[in-house]
Amino acid sequence: MPPPKVKRCGLAEHYRRVYLVAPRHPESFWSLQGTVDLLGAKTFVPNSALATLIALTPSDVGVEYVLGDENVSAIDLDLPCDLVAITGATLHAPRIVELCRAFRERGIPVALGGTYATLQPDRCLGLADHHFIGEAEHTWPRFLRDWFAGAAQPVYKQDAFIDLEDSPGPDWSLIESKDYLSIPVQTTRGCPNRCDFCDVIQYLGRKPRVKPVRQVLDEIKAAHALGANAVFFSDDNFLGNKAFTRRLLTELVEWNRAQPRPLQFSTQITVQVADDEELLRLLANARFTVLFVGVETPRRNCLEEVHKAHNLDRPLDERLRAISRFGIVPFLGLIMGFDGDDPTVFDEIYSFIHDTDSPIVGISLLNAPRHTPLYERLSREGRLVESDFSGEWQLETNIVPKQMTRDELIRGYWELFARIYDPELFDQRLQRWLATVEYHGEEGYPNNKANLREVWMMLRVLGKFLFRSEGAVRRLFCRNIARARDLDRGTRIRMFTLLAQYRHFRDFVTKPRTHPAR
Repeated sequence: MPPPKVKRCGLAEHYRRVYLVAPRHPESFWSLQGTVDLLGAKTFVPNSALATLIALTPSDVGVEYVLGDENVSAIDLDLPCDLVAITGATLHAPRIVELCRAFRERGIPVALGGTYATLQPDRCLGLADHHFIGEAEHTWPRFLRDWFAGAAQPVYKQDAFIDLEDSPGPDWSLIESKDYLSIPVQTTRGCPNRCDFCDVIQYLGRKPRVKPVRQVLDEIKAAHALGANAVFFSDDNFLGNKAFTRRLLTELVEWNRAQPRPLQFSTQITVQVADDEELLRLLANARFTVLFVGVETPRRNCLEEVHKAHNLDRPLDERLRAISRFGIVPFLGLIMGFDGDDPTVFDEIYSFIHDTDSPIVGISLLNAPRHTPLYERLSREGRLVESDFSGEWQLETNIVPKQMTRDELIRGYWELFARIYDPELFDQRLQRWLATVEYHGEEGYPNNKANLREVWMMLRVLGKFLFRSEGAVRRLFCRNIARARDLDRGTRIRMFTLLAQYRHFRDFVTKPRTHPAR
């Protein structure tokens, strides 16, 4: 095995080695692993929290970092090091437990942080030698100084939300950009909305905090210099501070248009973005190709039930078509299992997807994460199953439905999911969506040419669809290849993006698995 790639920070006669570990993602719809494999990468995005720890290292300590991203390569449990730093979300909890125990059994101290360690600290008791709760911008430098002084504490807790000017851009020295489809950039933390099922505001607060626009642009430039073709803005709500978003996009358009190899962008955003045509045009001009929008449900009473009233200001179908007209794919996030859902909801949601010409959709089962208003309410009502929320929104739910059995909910959910990604039905929606595009901003990039990595990706897609796909999926692909010659380059880009994503979605919904009503 070749020696690990190392990043040294600070000046010292002797350096202490820290092994930064990102646990592997379990099987998940949202991992997009099928698309990742199709395009020849290893995982969707690198772990920005670990890269930020490198950037946070104070100059008066000497640390030698090694990165272990289990989504790229196996974790070396026997790597010589002085400390292992592990981070992850609730979805990673079982693997986090395994890794903490494995390293500590070998006598290596462990530092544990991230959303799981912060939102469920009681479940992390005894797992690590040093437990980080909350944001790490202030606590990680303090810990390193304490550690070198021989006075490291068992718990480091950040109570107040930090100023994002104190958060440096991630140091990507230890990654290879070819291993990832996108490089993440975070511009804000916090969300002003108060959806009852969301635990983001428990972790990051309701007041959006923003990085300076200049710093965000520097992080984008760093991703570009790595060789990235795409950047994913990892904000939970890219529209949390609309004035900031507008300023950022204005400068981003100017910078991206000047590049011989411009970037593509995607993010998560509220459907309210559709109410501002100027903002949609800026997104298109910046080369945003996909926006994940939390639609949740077309049922008004269900949205009111979980305090998502901001989705009710205008008809959802109008909003989705407004986004689509600018050549931006609205990736719909839908949820089933609200108290207002009965067995008729499956057909109603399918009709909504069909009528809005939405090509790609992610459907989740409603879950109640701990510390959320939904969890508290259902706990009082005795409608939570024994198992806590696992972080997996597709395969299970910790809620007892109100108007159907758990078996009815889960069976209907999977039947609907499979119906949505039937090749013929998907193709119908894809063609109708492509026909709605009126503007996509590519005209502002006359010098944009396909680079070698993009050509290689396209050849991989071609080979996978033609030689390693079921007949119906292969025919779907061939029909669209034939149609592509009649499309302009910008629309072709969207078409191929959707086909690459479709392959993952189709594989996910048709993979044999057991869906127990737990």
